[in-house]
Amino acid sequence: MQMTEPFAATIAAVVPVIWLVGALEVHQMMKIYLASARYLEETAGEAEKLLRDVGERPTSEQLVELNKEIGERLDDGVEQTKVFPPGFLNPLWTAVVAALLLSEFEALRWLATDDPGPRPGLAMYMLVSTMVGFGAVTIVPVAVAMSQALGHLRRGKKRHAAVRDAVELKVDRLRERVDGYRDEAQTLQREVDAVRSERGE
Repeated sequence: MQMTEPFAATIAAVVPVIWLVGALEVHQMMKIYLASARYLEETAGEAEKLLRDVGERPTSEQLVELNKEIGERLDDGVEQTKVFPPGFLNPLWTAVVAALLLSEFEALRWLATDDPGPRPGLAMYMLVSTMVGFGAVTIVPVAVAMSQALGHLRRGKKRHAAVRDAVELKVDRLRERVDGYRDEAQTLQREVDAVRSERGE
């Protein structure tokens, strides 16, 4: 592999496109993250309001219900902010942009130089940095989309399990009440039978 005029011209044309696509993707992901962060702030505010509404002396049932509701809301908000970690992406994208900038500069310099030579090392660097840039603008969005889908699936499963547990708890309580009524009915029947036998009926 070595530098040629068509190769250098292609690199010089492709690199700005990768920058543009990458900048748009970073902007879009930052919007998603900021929306998630706002949701977390709103959720925390709602949780604080719920705490104030309960008052100074809540019952144990109110506390259990409050803990469940606040926990679900805050977990939901935290889960949404995990969709896109800008702390990871910013240094990664900065490194990619720096590598691409150097490729663009070297491609233009090579094209502008009389008899610049084949420079195989430079050709390999440009190829690798361009492919890394291309990978960054294609792989990161796919990873973010998969992360979002898996996050929604996890939250859906968690909510489904919570609803199922709540229904099972209510069914168990209902069974306990039915069993209690049955025991009371049997006790009353025995008492009635005992009274009847005393009277000789």
